[in-house]
Amino acid sequence: MPRRAWASLALSMVLVLVVAGGVWFGGPRLLYATGLWTDGGSPTIDPGLYASSPTPTPVTPTPVAARASQGRLPDGPALLAKLDAVDRSSVPTDGFVVMDPFTGAVVTGENADTLMTPASTFKVLTSAAVLQAYGPDHRFTTKVVAGMGNQIVLVGGGDPYLSAASTGSYPQRASVADLADATVKSLAASAQTSVSLAYDDTLFTGDAWNPSWLPGYHEFATPTSALWVDEDVVGGVHGTNPSLDAANAFAAQLRARGIQVTGIAAGTAASGATTIASVQSLPLDLIVSQVLLHSDNDGAEVLFRHLALAAGWPATIAAGQAALQARLVGLGLWRDGMVVEDGSGLSRANRAPATVLALAVAKGFADPRYRALVDGLPTAAADGTLYARYDDPSEVAGRGAVRAKTGTLTGVHSLAGFTRTADGGVVVFAFIANDVVPGEALAARDWLERTTSVVAACGC
Repeated sequence: MPRRAWASLALSMVLVLVVAGGVWFGGPRLLYATGLWTDGGSPTIDPGLYASSPTPTPVTPTPVAARASQGRLPDGPALLAKLDAVDRSSVPTDGFVVMDPFTGAVVTGENADTLMTPASTFKVLTSAAVLQAYGPDHRFTTKVVAGMGNQIVLVGGGDPYLSAASTGSYPQRASVADLADATVKSLAASAQTSVSLAYDDTLFTGDAWNPSWLPGYHEFATPTSALWVDEDVVGGVHGTNPSLDAANAFAAQLRARGIQVTGIAAGTAASGATTIASVQSLPLDLIVSQVLLHSDNDGAEVLFRHLALAAGWPATIAAGQAALQARLVGLGLWRDGMVVEDGSGLSRANRAPATVLALAVAKGFADPRYRALVDGLPTAAADGTLYARYDDPSEVAGRGAVRAKTGTLTGVHSLAGFTRTADGGVVVFAFIANDVVPGEALAARDWLERTTSVVAACGC
């Protein structure tokens, strides 16, 4: 075996032993402390270390499953008594609701309509809005067009998951490698072997960094761009010039295929320019599912800008805010006093009540266009941002049964999702904790996991 292969195998074995040891001896808390596990955003270990089995991306959406049957819903007062019995001394401010997703009827709740900071559970609202704006089958196009002379222009189309290479793993994302293959094929028709490369990221305009975000959030987000590759994240580190980095990645792919690239510069494609090659993104429902499963801040912010474009406005932050509010009003997901600052929930200024978050999840049960709001949710103790949670014996009923979007900021912890109770009733829920002191963060997360496990276990 080559030395490089032995080194890769040794590294993989070390990572397996560290993670296994963390789970066996310290549980998820130890892994959080080491930085080997995170709830959302970008992982601190390059996911490329882990191979995925190839699964083809469906060309057309899979058939919609039959509507879930409704069983006996919990008795509201009885469930509330069980929820109140869960220690919430770590949660100074809370709001929660449990609802029937098919009728919108409230089973129980407390402070359900109180405006609170939702953190990343806000992504379910952005996701609902963009699915309403574009439909689940929509795809975003990245293309190469002809410029002046031997120039070609790489034009960003706002594909949040454009990748550097075609991996063959599911879901199969568009890549600049595939785009380079198609470009070289077109260039060969005219025997062109040398190009200058311009890159056009002007689909999104205005500030790339939301002014409501704290400076330290560079750890969790890339400046939003209509053109990037792998969200401009390398080794867990977010870049600061995503469009130039994408152009460099594309140029490298062209050079690897025998095309000389004589220069790289920012530019703007001419109106009506001839398209040389193009690739299309995942369908929007799969994009939304990925955003929710991994709590992807960067993907959510790209979708936020697309909301402005769908409204016919420039894709600025201010236009995204106005467009998201307008969509939420139309969806019945707006309440007086709500605040929209971004699409990811990173802003501490966002405000939404638990009721609205639960109603957004419920749309995934009511209308197949919104099924990604349900399909994309992480499963407790199984995948996504809930993989390493629900580790306490008191939370066992939630494992594999609770599916929910997580939310975490300093002092803010939330879950919004659904479960089927012990009596067979399907319910959606949202639980939000605000004003949590730093030393109580794990206890507040336990409150979320134990309350949702109580809901799942309810035969009441």
